[in-house]
Amino acid sequence: MQLLKNEMIVNIMENTLNQVDARLMDHGKRVAYLMYKILSQHFEYDDRKLHDICILSFLHDVGAYKTEEIDKMVIFETLDVWEHSISGYLFIKYFSPLKDLAPVILFHHATCNELTLLDDSEIKTFAQLVSLCDRADIYALHNGSNNNFISHINKNRNIKYHDDIIDMYLSSGINIENVFDGIDTDKKFIDLFQNTPLTADEVDGYLNMVTYSIDFRSSQTVIHTVSAACIAEVLAELSGANEKEKEKVRTGAMLHDIGKVGIPLHILESTNRLSDSEMDIMRTHVEITEKILDDNVDDEIKNIAINHHEKLNGTGYPKKLKLEDINFFDRIVAIADIISALCGVRNYKGEYPKEKVVGILEDMSEQNLLDPHIISITIDNFEKIINSVKKEADPVINAYNNMNNEYLQIRKELANLR
Repeated sequence: MQLLKNEMIVNIMENTLNQVDARLMDHGKRVAYLMYKILSQHFEYDDRKLHDICILSFLHDVGAYKTEEIDKMVIFETLDVWEHSISGYLFIKYFSPLKDLAPVILFHHATCNELTLLDDSEIKTFAQLVSLCDRADIYALHNGSNNNFISHINKNRNIKYHDDIIDMYLSSGINIENVFDGIDTDKKFIDLFQNTPLTADEVDGYLNMVTYSIDFRSSQTVIHTVSAACIAEVLAELSGANEKEKEKVRTGAMLHDIGKVGIPLHILESTNRLSDSEMDIMRTHVEITEKILDDNVDDEIKNIAINHHEKLNGTGYPKKLKLEDINFFDRIVAIADIISALCGVRNYKGEYPKEKVVGILEDMSEQNLLDPHIISITIDNFEKIINSVKKEADPVINAYNNMNNEYLQIRKELANLR
C-alpha cells in the first residue's frame, strides 16, 4: 500500500536535506538542476534514467547527517570531504533504489588521480559532473562571478576535473549568475524530478534511507526507528487495526524522529544525560519534524509522527495536548517510542529487562501519562512484541555492521592510494 506519493517523498527528502544546515538550503535541488541541464544536452537518456541521476545528485550530501563537515562543505576550497562522501555512498548503496549508482556519491569529490580506483567510465563521468555542479553552486552561494568560476575550473584541468568534463560543462552554456532563475518554472525538470512514477518499494527505500541516516549516526540509536515502527505496527494489529491503519501507524512511526536531523550532533550523541538547556534543544525535533512533513502526508500520519511526546494529562510536549486531542494511533506510537528507548542501549544506560520496562509502563499508566488499554495489550503480548522487533532489527544491525566494515575498508584503500 503506497501512502506516500512520488512528489511527497521528494518533498520530504528536500525538506529534510534543508534542515542539515541553513547555508545549504536547497543546495541538493540546485545541483540536481545543473546536472539536468548538462545531461539533457549531452546524453540521450530516457526520462527514468535522467530522473535517477537527478535524484542521486539531489542526495549527494545525504552522508552529511553523520558528520560535522558542514562548515567545510560551505567553503569553496574543501580539504577533506571523504567522510560524508563515504557515508552517503553507503546509505545510497544499502537503503535506496539507486544502489547501482552509489559509487557516484563515493567519488563526487575525488581528484583525477583518486578516480583511478574506478573502472566504470559512466560512473566516473557522473561523479565528476556532480562534483563540478556542487562546486558551481557553492561558488554561486558566495556570490562568485561566472567568469571567475570558469577560470577556477580551467586551472583544475586534469587535476580535479578531466578535460572532457570541463568541456561538457562549458558547452552547456551554464551561467551560475542566473541559471537558477528557472529552477521553479522549468516544467520538464519539475515533472521529471517530482512526478516520475515510483513503486511502493522505491518510495519505502527512500524513506528508509532518510530516516536511517539519522539513527545511524551512532550504534546507540541504530535500530530505534525500525524498532519503534515495528512495535507500533504490532500494537496496532493487536488493537484491531485494518491494513491501511497499520500502514499509517508504521509510516508515522518511521517519520517520528526525522526532525532530529536539525539537532546538533553533540546533543544527539551525548554520553551523559542532557542538561535542561540541551533538552530544550532536543525537544525542538518535534517542531522540525512537523516542518519537514508539512503538507506532504495526510494529517493523521503527521499527527502520529509529531504527537509521540504528548501525554494524556497534558504535561507532554510540544503542544501539551489533552486526552481528547490525542488520537488512539498517536498514543500507540508514543508507547512504542518509549519501549524502543527502554529496550535499547544508550551511552548512559543499558538495555532494561522486561520487569523494569513493564514497571515503568505501569507507573506511567497510573500517572495518566500513557493509555492504560494499550499498556495492558503491551504487557500481555510483551514477548511477541520483542520477538517481532528482534526479527526486524537483525537485518538493520547487519547492514550497520557491514557499513562500518566497508567504511573502514574504503578508508584503507584511499590511504594506500595516497
